[in-house]
Amino acid sequence: MTALPPPPPLDLESEFQPIPLTHLFAHAAGDFEIYLRHGDTHTLFAHSGEAVTRDRRRLLAEYGVSLVYIHREERERYRGYMRRHLGGALLSPDMATEHKAAVFYHNCCDIVRDLLRTRLPQGVSDRHGRLFGAYVRDCVNFLATEAGLARIGMLMSHDYDVYSHGVHVFVYTLFLLKSLGLPKPALIQAGVGALLHDSGKEAVDASILRKPGRLMPEEFLAIREHPVLGVRYCRPLSLSRLARECILMHHEKMDGRGYPGGRSGEAVPLHARAVSLADVYDALTSRRVYADAVRPFEALSIMRHEMAGSFDLELYKRFVMLLSGAALL
Repeated sequence: MTALPPPPPLDLESEFQPIPLTHLFAHAAGDFEIYLRHGDTHTLFAHSGEAVTRDRRRLLAEYGVSLVYIHREERERYRGYMRRHLGGALLSPDMATEHKAAVFYHNCCDIVRDLLRTRLPQGVSDRHGRLFGAYVRDCVNFLATEAGLARIGMLMSHDYDVYSHGVHVFVYTLFLLKSLGLPKPALIQAGVGALLHDSGKEAVDASILRKPGRLMPEEFLAIREHPVLGVRYCRPLSLSRLARECILMHHEKMDGRGYPGGRSGEAVPLHARAVSLADVYDALTSRRVYADAVRPFEALSIMRHEMAGSFDLELYKRFVMLLSGAALL
């Protein structure tokens, strides 16, 4: 297993926010300023648009510098930088596997932390932030091979929003399955499956994924193929059966109207039912190219009434209780 360092602390009250030095890619200049910290002061190290070359990073590393700083007002620019370049970095032969794993891990932690802070009840977020961080570490460790990191890099490069949606689904899936008392190994494999559940969308043309209007029949057929393609693309990763089922069956419905197999009821495994529920909830509560985000209550109402028969009703009820802050974990 790769020894993953803990993510740098995020203090939203601080004027400067730390980022790992390995997050500055030598081939890509950021549109934000980079600072070094000396005690309580911060000194400008690189201007916006100025690349931090390998030689400059090597010099910093020789002096024991592993963290650099950005102004909190430029945090969204930094996130945009990661969106544009992280996928390519994970596919680069010039970056060591352990560095790829670390940057992937920190990026996942950033997305998870933001979701916990903005979309889950405050009490839940406070109690379980570290717990979800540990789950991220374990899942990333499972994927910290060249094949695993390449799979993530390909998905990021094709459509970063599909990848970040996978991280959200990972959180909601484990949020739900943890409350049912599943053992840790099963939770980790469900998390891996949730993270990779949309891997097959790499085969779907980006113009379809980002189309703002209604899909044509042939475009929808292309979308429907992604669960099967996802399992095919993930074969080099030697996933467990549990993880593969999350990828293959996350569009199956309890009433048999789903795809690709038209399974129903108990023929859809519990973990796949959880991913299905998390997938739809996150899609509804996130801004998409074809629809604005809806409020959590409205999303749950749509799922209960307009999508009746799609979900395991007991899982749905438990999910509602968890989102309301019920202490089921």
